[in-house]
Amino acid sequence: MFQIPANQTTMIGSMPHQDIDSAIELLKRFPLDIPTWPQLPKRSFKEGMMPQYCEGFPGIKIDEEERRIWLERNDELLSEMAVFFEYVLSDAIEKFSISSEYATGFHPFIDFLKGQNEKLAIVKGQVTGPFTYGLSINDNDKKSLWFDEQYKDVILQGLAKKAIWQVGKLKEYAENVIIFFDEPIFSALGTPAYIGIQDEEVVSTLNEMAEPIHATGAAVGVHCCGNMDWSLLAQSSIDIIAFDAYGYGDKLGLYPEAIDKFLARGGVLAWGIVPTGNPEDIHKETGESLKSKIEALMESYVKKGVSEDRLRNQLIYTPSCGMGTLTTDDAETVLRLLLEVGAG
Repeated sequence: MFQIPANQTTMIGSMPHQDIDSAIELLKRFPLDIPTWPQLPKRSFKEGMMPQYCEGFPGIKIDEEERRIWLERNDELLSEMAVFFEYVLSDAIEKFSISSEYATGFHPFIDFLKGQNEKLAIVKGQVTGPFTYGLSINDNDKKSLWFDEQYKDVILQGLAKKAIWQVGKLKEYAENVIIFFDEPIFSALGTPAYIGIQDEEVVSTLNEMAEPIHATGAAVGVHCCGNMDWSLLAQSSIDIIAFDAYGYGDKLGLYPEAIDKFLARGGVLAWGIVPTGNPEDIHKETGESLKSKIEALMESYVKKGVSEDRLRNQLIYTPSCGMGTLTTDDAETVLRLLLEVGAG
């Protein structure tokens, strides 16, 4: 993986704005070290976490009025799947593009990158993770797509291609690209609803997703905004673990050996240190208080055997999660705090 300078700032993706110009303007006022294209889920249901990446997926239907997405099993599905896999096998990447209808922010972000005087060092894109996507969408019989082995392959191939399409577009204007897979559902693994998901499947699937993206030269991160077995991410071949350090920083410390090994092989921790879940938390914190929280967490990790040198040199800062549920004023505060933390 390319070298990511320490103390860089980036964001998870979603913003609360309903028009792209306002979102881009805010990002210009609070420039991230690693710029990211903004997702606007309040603008349209199609920009929600599951619908946003469904273009080109066989059989997927959306009802915007009912805010519903599902797989319609009908007579056309098999032929649609056959065409889909033809595109996969022929590497027809443009067939996996993301249009402005589903990602209002992506194309203006490209225009923003075009307007820079030179290539940026690093930019970031994002895709809904395969587990969250496959376990959250059902067919018309209310069955989860993840447990349909044939359609699960559609999900893995399709989301990987969506990521690779982004890398191709972003690399025209940046030396390096990071792709995050957003996997909030990882915090529910092990509960009765997801008892069928084995640890080995998590690791092997993440490796399968990362391999073709690594082949483009891009780095791969996974973001989970809750608590999970963090050793699973550390065991995989991903490059960046993005965690909610504000709410669950102590939980990462339960896996010191796995995290130390992850850092030893060059992995990076993305500290989600600026809270986004509760507006009261956002407004009670300062850049200094958040830096103190990081210091306390680092100290606890080091006491458990994690290399202090690697902790301090292999890290970036993010909000704890996306900002899509906040007000625009709260999002501004989050970005201001983030830049204060990143300023050192």
